[in-house]
Parts: sequence; C-alpha cells; structure tokens
Amino acid sequence: MQYLCQQSEITSESGREFRLDVEGHVRFVAVFRTANGIRAYLNSCPHQGRSLNWAPDQFLFTDDGKLVCAHHGATFDVGSGTCVSGPCPGASLTPVDIELKDGSVYFVSAPTFA
Repeated sequence: MQYLCQQSEITSESGREFRLDVEGHVRFVAVFRTANGIRAYLNSCPHQGRSLNWAPDQFLFTDDGKLVCAHHGATFDVGSGTCVSGPCPGASLTPVDIELKDGSVYFVSAPTFA
C-alpha cells in the first residue's frame, strides 16, 4: 500500500490527482469524494485517453455533482465512473483500488497494462 493523502483533503465536488509508479509505469490517479464515500480512477477519459482535469487538482463538476472531462465535455457519474453524456456514453472510467484506514487514503492497486 502507498499513502496518498488524508480523507479530509478530499472534499465534495473536488478531486486530487496523484502520480504513481505502478509496475514500472507512471500512472495518474484521480481521487474523489462521492455521496457513498471516496472513489479513485485512472485520470484518463475513455473518449481519447486525456486527463480529466484542466490543471493540477482542478476538476470540473456540474451543478448536480457530475464530473466533466475538461477536454471534450464527457460527463461522468463519480460514484460509478459511468459516462452519462458527451462523446463516450456508456463507457466508464477505470477504477483503482484504494483502502481507507485511520483517516487516510492508500493506493492498493491499478489495472495492469502491457
């Protein structure tokens, strides 16, 4: 496990981006707070693989709390990672395993890539 941050640093309608070395590959992980807890995904839009944020730790959200890709406007349900509108409807963000322990967020694992 790798420490990422304190849970209190992840507030509603905000996100944090972390650069991680996963099996020799650099991966950017985005961590968000949802109504059902804290979720983490690879910071990569399924539309074209671009990062979701427009600047470090700067993510866009709709008035009803949906995450918006800063590059092409794909809109995601943060709890499920599913694209609900935009250029990739039905596609999903790639989840990353995290563990919440003693008020902290820890990275556990990410999908393996060739």
